Amino acid sequence: MDQQRKQIIIKEIKFWKENRMLPEQYCDYLLSIYTEGELRDNSLVFGYHKLWALLGVLPLLMIPFVTYLLYFTELSLNLQILIFLSVFLFLGINAVLLTSKQLIWRHITYLVIAIIFLELIVEGVGSFINLSAMVMGSILFVNCTLWIVIGFLKKLTYFIYSGVSLIILSIAYILYIM
Repeated sequence: MDQQRKQIIIKEIKFWKENRMLPEQYCDYLLSIYTEGELRDNSLVFGYHKLWALLGVLPLLMIPFVTYLLYFTELSLNLQILIFLSVFLFLGINAVLLTSKQLIWRHITYLVIAIIFLELIVEGVGSFINLSAMVMGSILFVNCTLWIVIGFLKKLTYFIYSGVSLIILSIAYILYIM
Protein backbone atom coordinates (compact mmCIF):
# COMPACT_ATOMS: atom_id res chain seq x y z
CA MET A 1 0.00 0.00 0.00
CA ASP A 2 1.41 3.39 -0.92
CA GLN A 3 2.29 5.89 1.82
CA GLN A 4 -0.29 8.52 0.86
CA ARG A 5 -3.14 6.03 1.07
CA LYS A 6 -1.90 4.83 4.49
CA GLN A 7 -1.84 8.39 5.80
CA ILE A 8 -5.41 8.97 4.65
CA ILE A 9 -6.58 5.78 6.39
CA ILE A 10 -4.66 6.68 9.57
CA LYS A 11 -6.19 10.15 9.55
CA GLU A 12 -9.69 8.64 9.17
CA ILE A 13 -9.12 6.19 12.03
CA LYS A 14 -7.94 9.03 14.29
CA PHE A 15 -11.06 10.97 13.33
CA TRP A 16 -13.24 7.97 14.22
CA LYS A 17 -11.46 7.64 17.55
CA GLU A 18 -11.82 11.33 18.46
CA ASN A 19 -15.52 11.39 17.54
CA ARG A 20 -16.20 7.98 19.11
CA MET A 21 -17.50 6.48 15.92
CA LEU A 22 -15.73 3.24 16.84
CA PRO A 23 -14.63 2.01 20.27
CA GLU A 24 -11.21 3.22 21.31
CA GLN A 25 -9.75 -0.31 21.42
CA TYR A 26 -10.75 -0.96 17.80
CA CYS A 27 -9.21 2.30 16.67
CA ASP A 28 -5.99 1.56 18.57
CA TYR A 29 -5.86 -1.87 16.96
CA LEU A 30 -6.42 -0.45 13.46
CA LEU A 31 -3.85 2.28 14.07
CA SER A 32 -1.26 -0.26 15.18
CA ILE A 33 -1.91 -2.26 12.00
CA TYR A 34 -1.69 0.68 9.61
CA THR A 35 1.28 2.33 11.34
CA GLU A 36 2.95 -1.09 11.44
CA GLY A 37 3.51 -0.86 15.18
CA GLU A 38 5.34 2.45 15.05
CA LEU A 39 4.98 4.55 18.17
CA ARG A 40 3.02 7.68 17.59
CA ASP A 41 3.40 10.89 19.58
CA ASN A 42 1.40 10.30 22.78
CA SER A 43 2.58 13.43 24.56
CA LEU A 44 -0.29 15.47 23.12
CA VAL A 45 -2.84 12.79 23.97
CA PHE A 46 -1.43 12.37 27.50
CA GLY A 47 -1.58 16.12 28.09
CA TYR A 48 -5.15 16.12 26.80
CA HIS A 49 -6.15 13.40 29.28
CA LYS A 50 -4.37 15.18 32.12
CA LEU A 51 -6.40 18.32 31.39
CA TRP A 52 -9.67 16.40 31.61
CA ALA A 53 -8.52 14.67 34.79
CA LEU A 54 -7.68 18.07 36.28
CA LEU A 55 -11.13 19.35 35.33
CA GLY A 56 -12.58 16.27 36.99
CA VAL A 57 -10.67 16.55 40.26
CA LEU A 58 -10.78 20.35 40.60
CA PRO A 59 -14.37 20.37 41.91
CA LEU A 60 -13.19 18.44 44.97
CA LEU A 61 -11.31 21.56 46.01
CA MET A 62 -14.56 23.52 45.96
CA ILE A 63 -15.98 21.75 49.03
CA PRO A 64 -13.30 23.01 51.46
CA PHE A 65 -13.31 26.38 49.69
CA VAL A 66 -17.05 26.88 50.17
CA THR A 67 -16.89 25.56 53.74
CA TYR A 68 -14.08 27.99 54.53
CA LEU A 69 -16.02 30.90 53.05
CA LEU A 70 -19.18 29.99 54.93
CA TYR A 71 -17.78 29.40 58.38
CA PHE A 72 -14.40 31.07 58.72
CA THR A 73 -14.67 34.43 56.95
CA GLU A 74 -16.53 37.63 57.65
CA LEU A 75 -17.34 38.48 54.04
CA SER A 76 -20.39 40.56 53.25
CA LEU A 77 -23.48 38.73 52.08
CA ASN A 78 -23.27 40.24 48.58
CA LEU A 79 -19.68 39.07 48.14
CA GLN A 80 -20.52 35.59 49.42
CA ILE A 81 -23.44 35.32 47.01
CA LEU A 82 -21.21 36.42 44.12
CA ILE A 83 -18.55 33.87 45.04
CA PHE A 84 -21.09 31.06 45.43
CA LEU A 85 -22.71 31.91 42.10
CA SER A 86 -19.28 31.77 40.44
CA VAL A 87 -18.57 28.42 42.11
CA PHE A 88 -21.88 27.03 40.84
CA LEU A 89 -21.24 28.49 37.39
CA PHE A 90 -17.83 26.79 37.32
CA LEU A 91 -19.30 23.50 38.53
CA GLY A 92 -22.15 23.70 36.01
CA ILE A 93 -19.81 24.35 33.09
CA ASN A 94 -17.53 21.61 34.36
CA ALA A 95 -20.44 19.15 34.59
CA VAL A 96 -21.60 20.00 31.06
CA LEU A 97 -18.10 19.61 29.61
CA LEU A 98 -17.39 16.33 31.37
CA THR A 99 -20.85 14.96 30.55
CA SER A 100 -20.47 15.84 26.88
CA LYS A 101 -17.27 13.78 26.77
CA GLN A 102 -18.88 11.00 28.87
CA LEU A 103 -15.87 10.98 31.20
CA ILE A 104 -15.98 9.20 34.54
CA TRP A 105 -14.92 12.40 36.30
CA ARG A 106 -18.37 13.88 35.78
CA HIS A 107 -19.67 11.87 38.72
CA ILE A 108 -17.31 13.70 41.07
CA THR A 109 -18.71 16.99 39.82
CA TYR A 110 -22.28 15.79 40.37
CA LEU A 111 -21.48 14.79 43.95
CA VAL A 112 -19.71 18.05 44.69
CA ILE A 113 -22.67 20.05 43.36
CA ALA A 114 -25.04 18.03 45.57
CA ILE A 115 -22.89 18.42 48.70
CA ILE A 116 -22.32 22.14 48.22
CA PHE A 117 -26.02 22.65 47.48
CA LEU A 118 -26.91 20.88 50.74
CA GLU A 119 -24.35 22.94 52.65
CA LEU A 120 -25.64 26.22 51.22
CA ILE A 121 -29.29 25.32 51.84
CA VAL A 122 -28.57 24.45 55.48
CA GLU A 123 -26.58 27.66 55.96
CA GLY A 124 -29.13 29.79 54.11
CA VAL A 125 -32.09 28.49 56.09
CA GLY A 126 -30.02 28.68 59.27
CA SER A 127 -29.34 32.36 58.73
CA PHE A 128 -33.06 33.16 58.52
CA ILE A 129 -34.50 30.88 61.20
CA ASN A 130 -33.20 28.97 64.19
CA LEU A 131 -32.20 25.47 63.13
CA SER A 132 -33.99 23.08 65.46
CA ALA A 133 -33.66 19.34 65.04
CA MET A 134 -37.00 19.21 63.27
CA VAL A 135 -36.09 21.93 60.77
CA MET A 136 -32.70 20.34 60.10
CA GLY A 137 -34.34 16.94 59.61
CA SER A 138 -36.87 18.46 57.22
CA ILE A 139 -34.13 20.12 55.18
CA LEU A 140 -32.19 16.86 54.99
CA PHE A 141 -35.34 14.93 54.07
CA VAL A 142 -36.24 17.28 51.20
CA ASN A 143 -32.67 17.39 49.93
CA CYS A 144 -32.29 13.61 50.08
CA THR A 145 -35.61 13.15 48.32
CA LEU A 146 -34.26 15.42 45.60
CA TRP A 147 -31.14 13.23 45.40
CA ILE A 148 -33.29 10.12 45.02
CA VAL A 149 -35.38 11.72 42.26
CA ILE A 150 -32.24 12.84 40.41
CA GLY A 151 -30.79 9.35 40.86
CA PHE A 152 -33.84 7.76 39.27
CA LEU A 153 -34.07 10.31 36.46
CA LYS A 154 -30.38 10.16 35.53
CA LYS A 155 -29.91 6.49 36.49
CA LEU A 156 -27.22 7.36 39.04
CA THR A 157 -27.39 4.65 41.68
CA TYR A 158 -25.00 6.39 44.07
CA PHE A 159 -27.46 9.30 44.34
CA ILE A 160 -30.25 6.86 45.18
CA TYR A 161 -28.17 5.04 47.79
CA SER A 162 -26.87 8.21 49.40
CA GLY A 163 -30.35 9.75 49.46
CA VAL A 164 -31.93 6.71 51.07
CA SER A 165 -29.13 6.30 53.60
CA LEU A 166 -29.24 9.98 54.59
CA ILE A 167 -33.03 9.83 54.97
CA ILE A 168 -32.63 6.85 57.29
CA LEU A 169 -29.93 8.67 59.25
CA SER A 170 -31.98 11.87 59.52
CA ILE A 171 -35.04 9.93 60.72
CA ALA A 172 -32.87 8.12 63.27
CA TYR A 173 -31.44 11.49 64.38
CA ILE A 174 -34.89 13.02 64.81
CA LEU A 175 -36.11 10.00 66.76
CA TYR A 176 -33.00 10.09 68.93
CA ILE A 177 -33.46 13.79 69.73
CA MET A 178 -37.14 13.36 70.63
